Amino acid sequence: MTSHGAHASESTTLPFWRILLACLLLCGCQSVSPEVDSKDLVEQSRQWRRERGMAAARDELKVALAKLDEGGGYIEQRLLRANADKEFKFPDSLASFSKAQRKRTGIFFLLGFHTENDISEKIVEHVEESLCSQGWAAKLVRVPPHRTVCEEAVIVEATLEKELRQVDRAIVVGFSKGGLSWMQWLAQEAHQLPKAERKKIRLMLTFAGVLRGSAVASWVARGGVPFAATTRGFIRAFDSQADEVLKDVQSICDDPWRGGGMQTLRTQAPGMKLVSLVAIPEGRDGFTHVHRGFQLLSRLVALQWRWLGPLDGMTESASQVLPHDAGIPQHIVRVLGSHAVLDGHYLNGAAVSQAFLRKDENAWQGGEELLDDLLRALPRAWVMAPR
Repeated sequence: MTSHGAHASESTTLPFWRILLACLLLCGCQSVSPEVDSKDLVEQSRQWRRERGMAAARDELKVALAKLDEGGGYIEQRLLRANADKEFKFPDSLASFSKAQRKRTGIFFLLGFHTENDISEKIVEHVEESLCSQGWAAKLVRVPPHRTVCEEAVIVEATLEKELRQVDRAIVVGFSKGGLSWMQWLAQEAHQLPKAERKKIRLMLTFAGVLRGSAVASWVARGGVPFAATTRGFIRAFDSQADEVLKDVQSICDDPWRGGGMQTLRTQAPGMKLVSLVAIPEGRDGFTHVHRGFQLLSRLVALQWRWLGPLDGMTESASQVLPHDAGIPQHIVRVLGSHAVLDGHYLNGAAVSQAFLRKDENAWQGGEELLDDLLRALPRAWVMAPR
């Protein structure tokens, strides 16, 4: 359930060049480096690809993600159980919150790039409306189009300064680039909030979140001829706000964790856990096939930059989790599919969203299905403040 690429059918998609453009622009960027850190999953996945090919690298990555999971697959298994039976809820899950507790629980959403008037915006707006109807204090943090991650961080800060006063606990949610914007807020702006307010943020959910940046957009901003340079030409030729678009892309071109820039995370959000739904390419060849635009983009980028690890169509899968020494617990759910997430399947073969895969006029309601599964799976103790 990302803020891009969630299209109900071929008839709802944009012309190809616009799909390619949007795919390229939504993701964050990542520094180009051939050096390998044996503890860094991004670097490991690149090494596996260089040595053994994309499909083998993808298979290694699936195993490595499980080892990085703080709970040994605890949340993944609970989510699979909730997904299998839509009437089942764990007795200790968030779904067991009373109406009074829901009213005092904020859920704040951040979309990715270029989603205004897009099907993905409709998906998340429906989720917001559904959660509010169930009594949750849900809010989509709206940012103007083509804002840099630093500018978005300022908007997030202003929003939370107002909204956190109204709740006792909070969950923050990021889709694709939205994950990087939350990281930027933590690094740049969060210190302005009193510690008591920051401690209310108990959980971060990311859906194909660009937490480590993405080499795909770095390819857009920095890659050479023929493909990357041609893509920049498309942007300038077909987007009336090309300068703002490219500035935004440039603003997210580096991994914020390189050089120790994010080491404040453990102090800015000491009580927060991360749950990351990681999109992993499902094809036998190590590329995604469920979304044509993402498949083509992955192949173009991987062909020109042969050192990249497995890609979900907009970012490397390994970039969707925190470094091993991030300082907060992270729990990982592996999804085989494209960056859209809703078009994917869990490792047991179950569809992430049956509603979305039907590809009918109600496919945009698939986000509600996934969030409902999560609410019935996530432990309420993770969100309640410790006594």
